[in-house]
Amino acid sequence: MEKKHLSVKVAPEVYNLLKSDIGKGKISDFVEGLIVRELGTTEKRIEQEYRECYANPRMIKEAKQ
Repeated sequence: MEKKHLSVKVAPEVYNLLKSDIGKGKISDFVEGLIVRELGTTEKRIEQEYRECYANPRMIKEAKQ
């Protein structure tokens, strides 16, 4: 899969922290990992909420109203 480019502007202090803690050549991989993890987490939370809703008869009744 071909990757797309994304430009993000951050304050110089943030960039310097990323560069010192992660390494200049690894910032993109770090940011991509954060995004993938957060999107996956959000998707899992939505799935969990649906399961909980269908397991609770009161919530099904409210949704139908």
